[in-house]
Amino acid sequence: MSYSGEQYPFYVPPSISGTEKVKISTMKVTNMTEMEQRIKMRYAFAMSSFGRMFLPHGITPDMRELCNEWSQIEQQPPRGDLYQVDRYFLELWKTWSLPS
Repeated sequence: MSYSGEQYPFYVPPSISGTEKVKISTMKVTNMTEMEQRIKMRYAFAMSSFGRMFLPHGITPDMRELCNEWSQIEQQPPRGDLYQVDRYFLELWKTWSLPS
């Protein structure tokens, strides 16, 4: 029994022509200290927004928890002036603090 190329030809599905462009991307490796620094900066950014809206003595532990959770994810606030950023965090706070 012999398996030659004629008997089993290379199959290319009709939807793939072989000339499509492929994008190859690599992820930048970040070590833990860089990641921790980034999370701390995001936490401070979110806390500064609550500090502007409620003054530092008006920040509750729940607000701190929200800032901590937000700093762990990759969601970005809107670009623009501080009013838009503060509005974003205020809306996030309203939806997050609603009872489930």
